Amino acid sequence: MTDGNGISYSARWKHLVGRVSRYLSEKSRDIDHEAVIKDLASRVDMSGSYLLMIVFSCLIALLGLLVNNVAVVIGAMLISPLIGPIFTAALSFSMGDPRLARKALWIIVVSFLLSVFVAAFFTLLSPLKSPTQEILSRTRPNIYDLLIAAFAGAAGAYALCTRVNYLFVTTGVAVATAVIPPLSVIGYGIGTGQVAIALGGFLLFFTNLVAIVISSDIVFYIFKFRPSMVIEARYPVRRRVQILGGVLALISVPLVYTLVADIKKAKLTNRIENTLKSHLDSTNHSRMTDFSFRQRSNGLTVTASVNTVRFYNMSTEKRIENDLKTVLNSPVSLDLEQVIVKSGRVDPQYPTPLLPRIVSVPQPPETLAASREKVIGHIKAGCEEVQSFIKPYPITQCGIRFFDQGMPATVIMTVARDYPFSAEEQQWMKVAVEKKLGESVALEVETVPFLPPISFGNDGKPDAASSKALAVLTQFAGSGREPYIVITAPHTARDKNAQNKRDFTALKDYLVNDLGLPAASIRRGSDFGASMHLRVEPHLQQPHQ
Repeated sequence: MTDGNGISYSARWKHLVGRVSRYLSEKSRDIDHEAVIKDLASRVDMSGSYLLMIVFSCLIALLGLLVNNVAVVIGAMLISPLIGPIFTAALSFSMGDPRLARKALWIIVVSFLLSVFVAAFFTLLSPLKSPTQEILSRTRPNIYDLLIAAFAGAAGAYALCTRVNYLFVTTGVAVATAVIPPLSVIGYGIGTGQVAIALGGFLLFFTNLVAIVISSDIVFYIFKFRPSMVIEARYPVRRRVQILGGVLALISVPLVYTLVADIKKAKLTNRIENTLKSHLDSTNHSRMTDFSFRQRSNGLTVTASVNTVRFYNMSTEKRIENDLKTVLNSPVSLDLEQVIVKSGRVDPQYPTPLLPRIVSVPQPPETLAASREKVIGHIKAGCEEVQSFIKPYPITQCGIRFFDQGMPATVIMTVARDYPFSAEEQQWMKVAVEKKLGESVALEVETVPFLPPISFGNDGKPDAASSKALAVLTQFAGSGREPYIVITAPHTARDKNAQNKRDFTALKDYLVNDLGLPAASIRRGSDFGASMHLRVEPHLQQPHQ
């Protein structure tokens, strides 16, 4: 095959390879190989200063991990001298120098053991032992961590050979490869008895070590660091490549597995989030604030938190759960945590009035009766505040019970509603009353039937008094609200079943035709004693409590 100029692609490729080869040959002639070898050989002297810097960098990294401070961890990376012996090990592999390789590997092993021991010992003494995000982020390395270390190692080796921005590049390599923080993670895992964390930290350290050595070895080989430059040279190139290639293949298996697992988890998280938001993010109604999930032996358990102006009932939760099962193709159990909020603008409730400055006049002590009357006034104001948010269900009674010996007063409310208030609703009502009163109180809420028993006239329809009572239901018709009302109607003892059926039919017709309620929301309830029960409820479901 040829390009537009009639030149074959193979010829183009050979030309490109030739130019790159000539460039590298020119660059290698400019490199002072002896100076580079001498520089790296000097970095495998195990002096007291070297060991002290290893200890300091390890402790700084551990403290940064424990307090979850990434800046401190980066500082520890810059202090650590361990990157020098790692580059020396790479150079020894490139030249086939067993003596230099032994010295480099020995100082790496000593640095490893010393760092782990110091980190484990300090972790035992530290009061902070909870795993932070900085610790956990270094326990699941994947193939990308290997690539980062490989590119950073190649950049560092190139800077060592060419001396181009040498100080800046080696600093960046120390930060990018991060060989000291994983050692601190290993010590933390040992010190806290968390084997999985220790193994994760070891895998990250070993990944970085192998990637730097291999990529640096390749750069040194390209720049013609050869066995002829040392007195004692063993192990031919093929043997060295086999050793490094085998180690690389060995560590790549768990790294690829971790990457695949992370990708699957990210896709699963995205599908769950999109499904939940499609149901729970609704303008002027609700907003999902958080979610989490965990794997079980027989499926998933999904927990979602939502701020809403009205509770989702059980049928809606079941529908979301079924959608999750369809999307994930797996059994799902949904746990929906609902928090009631108020939509729209919230006006300041307690503005501080600007009062004229007057001369205070001593007042006589307030009597107990006057004090109680003032408290009752505040309680009534609190009940009015609650009433505005629980409409159309009226508060029929609102009172207070006082106790002696410093016990808090108890506010007593009776609300006409056919199902009890949830714990969240009662907590909100309590807070509203406490704000009006200015002190803590206890709250007792009792519910009574929303409507009185219905009686019928001679025409088979509700009589005048019952019609007046039922008229309150017109506010639900066409409003989109979801009421739950229980209507009772006494029936006669004669021909009980037939009369009961006629009363039910007549009452249902009245609710549908005269009051405009949807027929699907009305159904017959159970009979108790001498009363017929008829229920008006949304979607034929019990209210969510």
